[in-house]
Amino acid sequence: MPTESGASEPHNTATTEPGLPARGWMLDEFARGDVFFASPATQWRSKASLGALSAIEPVSVSVIQSLFDEARQRGLTDPVMFGLVPFDTSKPASLTIPLSYECAGVPDNDTAMRSLDSDHTAKPQIVGRTPVPPPEIYGDMVRKALTLFAEGDLKKVVLSRAMDIDLDQPPHYPQLLQDLLRRNAHGYTFALPIWGDGGTSLASGVMVGASPELLVRREGDRIFINPLAGSIGRNSNPDTDAALKAGLAHSEKDLREHAYVVNDIVRILHEYCDELDVPPGPSVIGTDTLWHLSTFITGQLRDPGVTALQLSCALHPTPAICGQPTGKAFEHIRQLEPFDREYFAGLVGWQRANGDGEWALTLRCAMHTEPTRLRVYAGAGTVAGSDPDSEIAETATKMETFIRALG
Repeated sequence: MPTESGASEPHNTATTEPGLPARGWMLDEFARGDVFFASPATQWRSKASLGALSAIEPVSVSVIQSLFDEARQRGLTDPVMFGLVPFDTSKPASLTIPLSYECAGVPDNDTAMRSLDSDHTAKPQIVGRTPVPPPEIYGDMVRKALTLFAEGDLKKVVLSRAMDIDLDQPPHYPQLLQDLLRRNAHGYTFALPIWGDGGTSLASGVMVGASPELLVRREGDRIFINPLAGSIGRNSNPDTDAALKAGLAHSEKDLREHAYVVNDIVRILHEYCDELDVPPGPSVIGTDTLWHLSTFITGQLRDPGVTALQLSCALHPTPAICGQPTGKAFEHIRQLEPFDREYFAGLVGWQRANGDGEWALTLRCAMHTEPTRLRVYAGAGTVAGSDPDSEIAETATKMETFIRALG
């Protein structure tokens, strides 16, 4: 059943024109329980003090329908649900329908930079780092996976690790989110509440990050999907960086890893789509720290009643964040990883009652449940021929995207 928090009086949703550039990022006075989600074109914001409906249950059609029904009963004319779906979808998702929200376009580069430069709040200092597990143990996990490949049990498995970061003061969210937005302008930046167990109306934490990877966007019966798999760290020297980009585009190991992901997604999409447009090969896209192999897929749904989240759950977990074959990889992840991924490598996004929405993979992120400690996550795809030291370095580079913004 939905739980209500914040204001007791109904609020109509308040929107601004998403096609127009905003005056800045909508990040003022961000507090736990608030919602912020930004795609390359649109930003969303709500404040917990204005009230919200929430649910902390495994994602299902009935749970989502119940949330939207309650929102309509409260008089909301265009309710929007924001959510965190865990890597293991049998576990509770954290879902929110704000009683009031704002939606706008993203600011242009000059406006965004002025907004960032105007915040002179001192960043927290990092006073401790605790790897979970230690890098050498993660390397042993990769070596165990290589043995499984040799036995013919697996083609790919994505193994992750975490870092507990201790700060000298709580993170300043407006500054943290703007830094993430600057580093990943073409991605999906978010800070969404994790609701407490047992129907509590208080948020127990925040999942915050800047994912480079769209899983599903739905606009009517049209869908857009952008899997990433295969990556390499960037270099500050332009010539070296260009060589790394060119090398990734021709890397047999990375192209094989990418093909596992695309082929599996296309196989599932054929069950839902009459029409698919799949490029013959990947392109290379970049964040501030990594080059990625990317394939942008579009399609038309056979049944326009299939929502963005339903299609996302049908695709999840993809080989990009789990492995191939997916079922075997999922079981080996549970055996090899010494911690619960929780919302890391799950789904983060939003959806309207009509099923339109955007769901990204919850990557380049951290869970914030204690005042001055965050758990930062990263994973890397391991295939036959992978090198444990390279996988350690790749996960360290991915975590650094978040850690640099933090302190």
